[in-house]
Amino acid sequence: MSPAEWKDLLAKANGGDAEAESRVAELYSNGCKDRRGRILVRISNRKEAEWYRRSAEHGCGSAQNNLGVILGGSYGIKKDVREALLWLKRAFRGGDTVSAASNIAVTYRENGNLRQAVRWLRRVDASLDDSVLIQLGIHSYWGKGVRTDHQAAVRCFRKAIRGENMSECDRDDANFYLGIAYLEGNGVRKSSRMAQEYFEQANRDNDHLAAQRLLKQLSRVV
Repeated sequence: MSPAEWKDLLAKANGGDAEAESRVAELYSNGCKDRRGRILVRISNRKEAEWYRRSAEHGCGSAQNNLGVILGGSYGIKKDVREALLWLKRAFRGGDTVSAASNIAVTYRENGNLRQAVRWLRRVDASLDDSVLIQLGIHSYWGKGVRTDHQAAVRCFRKAIRGENMSECDRDDANFYLGIAYLEGNGVRKSSRMAQEYFEQANRDNDHLAAQRLLKQLSRVV
């Protein structure tokens, strides 16, 4: 970005353009240099939050979501869970049925309200984000915020593995948790062989440390 481009963007933002305000907030989040490597925008959590708030108040859904995340976490500004949830729910009502709902669930979970976390995970549009099935499976498998149901958890993990709208990293996790189910014999017939197969799938890129540890344990047993 050139100094002139930054000046133009800032002018639009100061004029109340919600998208420009959100872009300014993003630049304060990450910082920005010009093409010669000179700093145009220094990282500032305070200014990031201020500009996201302006954009959120002007109706930008992504800014509402981002402001909620900032207020609900540890991002260099005062934490305010109540206000965080207000902005996240506004973003959800505005049509963000994936990111906002997921962030609402995370906010509730990080603050100890597991039942509400599960409730909001169930409101995530799984057709757009299959990874939510992994989180629902985890809650069901270990009975966190919901009654323990190993079979329901296994169904979630299997469906997630087949899902198309998720990262390969998330797919690895789905394989890992299904391997746990086979290793412990919960929701499926206990099978070290099947557990090993799923752990190997989880670690197919040799980067899943938890799967690696369990594979080593299984190799010693065999």
